[in-house]
Amino acid sequence: MTPAMQRKLTLGQVARTCGLARASLLHYEALGLLMPAGRSPAGYRLYGEAEIERLHAIRRYREAGLSLPAIGALLASRRPREEDPESEPAALLENRLLSLSREVELLREQQKMLALLLATPEFRTRQSCQGKAAWVALLARAGFDEKDMRQWHKSFEADSPEEHAIFLRSLGLVPGEIAAIRQWSTAN
Repeated sequence: MTPAMQRKLTLGQVARTCGLARASLLHYEALGLLMPAGRSPAGYRLYGEAEIERLHAIRRYREAGLSLPAIGALLASRRPREEDPESEPAALLENRLLSLSREVELLREQQKMLALLLATPEFRTRQSCQGKAAWVALLARAGFDEKDMRQWHKSFEADSPEEHAIFLRSLGLVPGEIAAIRQWSTAN
């Protein structure tokens, strides 16, 4: 136990130590997530090691994107009830993980749409998107791997073959390379 933890800390000390606003700690208290261990003779809230550990758990859960009500359920370690199996701590984490997967998929679809928009003539004039190397680098910085780039080309070719061809020419590709890309873009 560190010397600071051998004694109780006030709300302000906890806020400074943990890098949180006092208002956040008071909000956690209002929600029943973090209660002081007691009060000083002057009425100041006091927190001990257990409360600091609980606060660290709250912060970890928040960093994982959990809502405050979900955090409350996790901290309460409620056992699953037949009428509410979703309240089981593991189920709350699993639901958040699956929710993130759906969000990531939606973001990836938006990312692909933005790449298609950048490939249109009205946006293609930007210097950073000119040339094959610059285009591939942009997509790579956006998180596209080789498979994603191939899928992007396949979608572009399927939706707008003529625009795809115009885009490939705008990158400065030679006719043979354009033909090869368009060929594998239509292959299954």
